[in-house]
Amino acid sequence: MSAPDYFERLEATRIVAAPGALDEVESPDGGHLVRLAPDDLLVIPPLERVDVADPYAIIEPETGFSAAWFDRSELARLQAVSTWEFPRRRPDFAQGHLAGIPVKMLFEEGGILVLVPAALTHHLEERLGMGERQ
Repeated sequence: MSAPDYFERLEATRIVAAPGALDEVESPDGGHLVRLAPDDLLVIPPLERVDVADPYAIIEPETGFSAAWFDRSELARLQAVSTWEFPRRRPDFAQGHLAGIPVKMLFEEGGILVLVPAALTHHLEERLGMGERQ
């Protein structure tokens, strides 16, 4: 299936620390490091143990997003409901609006991970014409 049926709650680790300290964080096997801002990192999936070279680092579980993987074949459909041009290189990360809803998108060779604030998940699912939850 190229399009998911619905978004699922994302479990990740959020690290807020000095940019240099975040540069040293290693990605979990098969995981992703998503730099939300120079001092803000989202680690997917969550890390069990985190060592950050910043004594003032804030390291917390992050459950405020829902996520769905869209197959690369869905790129044109997603671009059609966006007001910004998606990045062309892969991998890449970008933030913007999708169907009027703020999102974060991780662009990989095989697909696109769309992250949406959990409170707005239902609205994005409706606007994208996704199936009803069971």
